[in-house]
Amino acid sequence: MGKTGKKVLVAFILMLCLAAGAVAVYYYISKPDNDNVQDSAETGTEIEKLLNKDLDTKYPETPVEVLKLYWRFNKCMYNEKMSDNEFEGLLKQLRKLYDEEFLDMEENSWDNMLESFKKDREEYMENSKKISIYTVGQGSSALSGKVDGRETVSITCNALIKQKADRINVYEEFMCRRDKDNNWKILGWKKTDAENANPDDKK
Repeated sequence: MGKTGKKVLVAFILMLCLAAGAVAVYYYISKPDNDNVQDSAETGTEIEKLLNKDLDTKYPETPVEVLKLYWRFNKCMYNEKMSDNEFEGLLKQLRKLYDEEFLDMEENSWDNMLESFKKDREEYMENSKKISIYTVGQGSSALSGKVDGRETVSITCNALIKQKADRINVYEEFMCRRDKDNNWKILGWKKTDAENANPDDKK
C-alpha cells in the first residue's frame, strides 16, 4: 500500500473512532437516570405515588435505594398535609423496609411506632420544621459485615432540617441486612457526625 493509501486508511479509522466516541457521549448524556425513569412512571401526588408503590414485587435492589426510599417516605410523612388514613398507609409501606428483627422489638410494634411517628409529626408541625434535603452515602463508603450469618452494610446519611430561619444537619449511620429473600432491610441506625457523612447522592 502506498503512502497515499495509508493516509486514507488512517483518516478513515480516525473518522470511525470519532464517530464511535460521539455516539458514546450522546448515549451517556441522553441515558435517563433510573430514579427519574421510575418517578416519571408514577402518577399522582407524592402521597399517592408512595401509597401505590408495589414493594412486594418491586422492592429496591440495593441498600442505597432502600435508604433513598426511607427518606422519601419520611420527608413526605413529616412535610405533607394528609389524612390519618393516608398517614397510616404510608407507615405500613415504610415498615416494609425494616428488618423483621427490628419490627419484633416491642418499641417497634405497629401501635408504638404509629404513636411515635404521630408525636414526631406533631412536633414538626408545631415548630414549623421540614425535612429539606437528604443525602445517602454511596457503596464506596459503605462498611460491610455480617450479623447472624447474613450480609450487612452500613451507610451514613445526612438530612437537612429547616426550622424557620434555622438549618439543622442530622447525620445518621444506617445498617441494612439481607433477609431470607435476599432483600436489603433496615436493621437499625444511630446518630453520627459530619466526618462520616458522604454527600454523594443528594435528593
